[in-house]
Amino acid sequence: MTISAVIIGSGRMGRAHANNLSEMPDVRVVGCADVRQDAADALAHEFGAASACDYRELLERTKPDVAYLCTPADEHAEQITFAAERGINLFVEKPLAPSVRAAQAAADAVERYGVLCTVGYQWRYSPVTDTARAALGESPPTMLAGWWYWTIPPIPWIRDRRIGGGQVFEQATHLIDLMRYFAGDVKEVYATYADNAIPHEELPNWDASAVSLRFANGAVGSLHTTYALFPGIPGSNGVDVAARNLLVRINLGGTTVFRPGADPSQTPAPAGWNIDQEFVSILRRNDPGAIRATAREAAKSICVSLAANYSAVTGTVVSLEEFMADPPDDPRIMPVPGAAAGGDPTR
Repeated sequence: MTISAVIIGSGRMGRAHANNLSEMPDVRVVGCADVRQDAADALAHEFGAASACDYRELLERTKPDVAYLCTPADEHAEQITFAAERGINLFVEKPLAPSVRAAQAAADAVERYGVLCTVGYQWRYSPVTDTARAALGESPPTMLAGWWYWTIPPIPWIRDRRIGGGQVFEQATHLIDLMRYFAGDVKEVYATYADNAIPHEELPNWDASAVSLRFANGAVGSLHTTYALFPGIPGSNGVDVAARNLLVRINLGGTTVFRPGADPSQTPAPAGWNIDQEFVSILRRNDPGAIRATAREAAKSICVSLAANYSAVTGTVVSLEEFMADPPDDPRIMPVPGAAAGGDPTR
């Protein structure tokens, strides 16, 4: 069975996924779309694929098995609905959507039309995450701590919080989602953000965050992020999960398990592993039960990020249940719809 794929958004992430797919037997990239015709043409030429500015026309023409959405978050809900209506399976780059309502609508569309869909939370699928879960076994987590120490984003639209939504929304959503994978739903969020280190003209964004989480199962969590540092810091991102007499530290490079009276046990990530391998295997088996990062789970993770943004700008503790039931329409906490219009070939 040959699986045909269309890449929507022919920049950095679109190219990465296209390269991964092209290395698999019986997977063919049949189309590339981008709001910039030259970007679509350039990527399509590499894979002998069709190209278009209008993703709708390209999907209608090529009728692929799967569409990869490598576009900014504010474009996803419409693209997801269009593809799902036509029975096209979906890989959606995170973040799923720019707002609570849009994220819930995107998840509704996936469930209504019954397509296979995963969001690009690759940590859920990583073999090192399986190692961490096996180490925890039945031990309930009591504390989770995530951190991401980074630099000014090299991608212009991510750099501006009005377009990218801020580090907790655009980047550290990976850590929030991973913590939710281990501890379940979040009940309350309280966050404080700073912009002390970098002038606004250089970084129109928050440059640091401190987020406190209370999970519905009683566990507590924290998240610390910054754009004020530099690449190359060892262990610059990850999640710690603490249970009784057990600490599990996870990042994409591997998992380390700490137990009393024993040397740390380290499991490195397999060389060459990527999420596309996992998703293509799911497509081949037509196995919806194997999807770990569903659109519904991704919507919940994005709601936590947006609740953190809301807490930071209002100074309040946010109940996730109330926030999701009646989400505030506050432009300070989310990407502005249409702000990324025109596209960025480096996405």
